[in-house]
Amino acid sequence: MKARRIAKYRIIRCHRWTKGHKKPLLIIGDVLLLLLIVWQLWPVSEAEVRRCRVDMEVESYYEVLADGRPVFFFADVDDSMNIRGGAVRPDSVVTHKMQVPGFWVNRIPVVPSCFGRIITFSAAKPSEIVKLDNDHLHRFLFQQSIRSDDRLAGLQRMKNELTYYVRRHDIADYGFLQVAKYSTVVNRQVDSLQHVVDTLQNISPKARLTIRYVTRYRAVRMTQSGDSLNLRCNLLKTYNGQFSLVQTEDSHTPFSVQSRLSITRGMEEVLKVSSPDGDKGIAKTSDGGKAQAAKSRVVTLYIDSVGTYVGEVGKDTCRADTGQNAGRGRGFGLLVPNGMGKMYYDDGSYYEGFWRNGKRNDFGFFVSPNDYLQAGTWKNDVFKGERLTYNANRIYGIDLSRHQHEQDGKKYFIDWSNLRITDLGSATKKTVEGKVDYPISFCYIKSTEGCTVMNPYYDKDYEMARKKGIHVGAYHFFSTTSPGYKQAWEFLKKTKIQKGDLAPVLDVEPNDWQVKCMGGAKVLLDNVSQWLSIVYKQTGQRPILYVGQTFAHQYLMQAPDITGNYLVWIARYGEYKPSLKLVIWQLSSDGRVMGIHGNVDINVFSGYRSEYDEFIRNHTIKGK
Repeated sequence: MKARRIAKYRIIRCHRWTKGHKKPLLIIGDVLLLLLIVWQLWPVSEAEVRRCRVDMEVESYYEVLADGRPVFFFADVDDSMNIRGGAVRPDSVVTHKMQVPGFWVNRIPVVPSCFGRIITFSAAKPSEIVKLDNDHLHRFLFQQSIRSDDRLAGLQRMKNELTYYVRRHDIADYGFLQVAKYSTVVNRQVDSLQHVVDTLQNISPKARLTIRYVTRYRAVRMTQSGDSLNLRCNLLKTYNGQFSLVQTEDSHTPFSVQSRLSITRGMEEVLKVSSPDGDKGIAKTSDGGKAQAAKSRVVTLYIDSVGTYVGEVGKDTCRADTGQNAGRGRGFGLLVPNGMGKMYYDDGSYYEGFWRNGKRNDFGFFVSPNDYLQAGTWKNDVFKGERLTYNANRIYGIDLSRHQHEQDGKKYFIDWSNLRITDLGSATKKTVEGKVDYPISFCYIKSTEGCTVMNPYYDKDYEMARKKGIHVGAYHFFSTTSPGYKQAWEFLKKTKIQKGDLAPVLDVEPNDWQVKCMGGAKVLLDNVSQWLSIVYKQTGQRPILYVGQTFAHQYLMQAPDITGNYLVWIARYGEYKPSLKLVIWQLSSDGRVMGIHGNVDINVFSGYRSEYDEFIRNHTIKGK
């Protein structure tokens, strides 16, 4: 009984205490509610607006569905209805991306209710392609398969050019890593486009086709704090096709954000940021295009009718026409490429390297579906050539004739006991690493000229070169006064061609007058072809053609059957390597070799040890 009286007393006491304190609790609650309302209704400061600012990435792409199943994806279509960025998987499509501003906003006025909601610009309006019916879509995809196949052929050419460069160079060559890296990119593009072509060609003509426009939103950076984000967002609602309300997948807002912005106020701030007086993230290019810029110097320039530039920029300071590479930079003070950058041309070409005032300058490489790779030095948009660095890792050789034995009425003999290259020639500028003291890896000796001239020192030099273990070969100096087939037989009759010898060489270097007297370029090239063909059949090894770079550009381009079947040795005495594909480059005629009197022609093999070993395996005499 006593225990029950004690419990009853405590209950009555607690009830009296609660009743007495109920009014203060209600007052505290009312005060907190009033403070919350005042806080929500209080004008939003600029500092609060900045804290609510977020950078958004808006991606969009199209997916083609066959009988309701996605089979093909692409980023966009141009005005000519050509697809861009085709792929067979959604995770590999090159999406159309925009960097746009956004703001964290509340769902309900007065009450804190952000829950990860952001107001931002909507994705671009989809193309009319989404309205095409089944028959039109079949025709559309058929045209795309043809265009993709054509583009694949261009990409394959680019792949071959880049692969050739990578095989003939290594990390010691300036710019090698840049070219090699892009080579892997093109390799992936070729594989991907091949899958695209196969997919388009395998779509059943009976399939029911539709196209769907897909958009993705992602919060990528808090502007005020600079913190990086990676928050995928779902689309909740669009407003007049201009704004989109999105929500983070986890429906959470960062702890550093206490948004008091309404959706309407958020739209106003998005427009304000994007106006000319707002954020300076968008800049005009030199031709009226736009540049999407970050706070760094690296921007993206969309240049009308040229392509897209990504890299460092500067102001155009000379009003001069900057050519095709920077959108014809007219207009003082406008942005043009300046510094390191990449140019993606509309025709599929690509340039990566240095720019100065909108023009390619210094080192860079250009590769195109319709042209040869150009990697090396540029000057005011003109490719000058590749400037090699010479060191002991390269493969060097010499070529000999009567001139190394007879000079100024005196005769000289070659000391074969210790031949070393000691000077690469001083008539032109060269970049040399370390001391020039290189062994001779190969030697070509003149054997015959025309149908009547024989080098009297050929036999002795040939025997000594083989005795010293130097890879040796013979060359014939072509005459415009004798038929090519007669010169070939004369060369074969008087030349020692043994197993292990280097492939024979035909030296062709007539001047324009001699070509004219012979009957023109066609007659000359026909006779050259005769010589090459006969020697090839008789020796079992394709000869090498030696020409100067000027002759190659002026005449050799008219004979694709020659350039497509025979290796080329180019003579160009200058600081730049010849721009043609070649196996050997004669870089000087005034080099010096220990053991040889006077000047000597110095040659460098196009490639390093692995390529040279392959050359020896594949281009030496197998029989005899």
